[in-house]
Amino acid sequence: SSRFSPHMVSPPAHGLHPSGIPHPTIVSPIVKQEPTQPGAGPAGTSKPAVAVKKEEEKKPHIKKPLNAFMLYMKEMRAKVVAECTLKESAAINQILGRRWHSLSREEQAKYYELARKERQLHSQLY
Repeated sequence: SSRFSPHMVSPPAHGLHPSGIPHPTIVSPIVKQEPTQPGAGPAGTSKPAVAVKKEEEKKPHIKKPLNAFMLYMKEMRAKVVAECTLKESAAINQILGRRWHSLSREEQAKYYELARKERQLHSQLY
């Protein structure tokens, strides 16, 4: 029922899909090769990569200062949770987002000023 006659299609090589790409379940261990890193010994230890990672861990992560909306969320989250009795963070965030957009420019300005002070303090400290 094939459209091609058997003599037109070459038989697939051992362990290969007819496309020539080895299938993971039929690849023999001899064909499969792991990528090697320069400087990696027979035990597979690579000291330069490990040393870089250790140095990164020693440096404390400095968080960015909160923006106006984040300051608003921080202040209002407890109030929204008490009012809505919702537990899902995503739903609470949606409510807070809608409330933020419904605030007037003057009400939002309070949080923008707080955010500006946070950025200023952050730049002085770090």
